Amino acid sequence: MAPSYEPKTPLGRFVNELEETAIALLLGGMTLVTFINVVLRYGFNTGIIWGLELVTFLFAWLVLFGASYAVKVTAHLGVDVVVNLFGPHGRRTFALISGLICISYAVLLFKGSWDYLGKFRKSASNHRTLVPHRF
Repeated sequence: MAPSYEPKTPLGRFVNELEETAIALLLGGMTLVTFINVVLRYGFNTGIIWGLELVTFLFAWLVLFGASYAVKVTAHLGVDVVVNLFGPHGRRTFALISGLICISYAVLLFKGSWDYLGKFRKSASNHRTLVPHRF
């Protein structure tokens, strides 16, 4: 179990409370919209048309807030059996290699996204905007 995180400054406490509140509100909002949609669908044969989209966006933000919060409180699951076999220098080396792999992945993802966006910039129908008209 990871040690609990205790912010040391008033700003740290404020940000911590803000993150925890945002995560709770996002999760509560997702639950509430889904519950209302299910009741409307099966109880009244209707539903909220935009409910699924809202839940999808709330979930995306929940993942982003939750991942950053989990990193902050060191609550991410990890396979550290191999890493624990080494001393502090070996662990630092593994952390550096892991960070470099993550940065390399982000660079590849950015390049692929940039190339994909370049196709839209070159098309004749989108000469003034970056967003395709069909979307």
